[in-house]
Amino acid sequence: TSFSGDLRISIAEGRLVLSGELCRDNGEALLQWLQSAPPVECMELSELEIADGVAATQAVNAVRLLSARVVLLRIVGAPQVLGHNLYRTGQLAQGNIELVAMREDEAYG
Repeated sequence: TSFSGDLRISIAEGRLVLSGELCRDNGEALLQWLQSAPPVECMELSELEIADGVAATQAVNAVRLLSARVVLLRIVGAPQVLGHNLYRTGQLAQGNIELVAMREDEAYG
């Protein structure tokens, strides 16, 4: 499903797939949409690009929102900037987020 701009979302069977570009223009709409989304145990982000610092913060907030609903949230193919920010904000230390196959990307610019 095309969501906003170049961001695409699909959700089924406890799995959320985000692809395209998350940017300052669509990040807040994504967070609002996730407020009413069902709980998910897996986020697939291997086709997601995080465009800027605002989007990186919104991605961290999305993970915080989703991880509060489940015992363990697996994040597959996360952009490196998201993994770094989850670590930096202490969210990985809580033990309810598992990063699988984190990508080594160029920093947003």
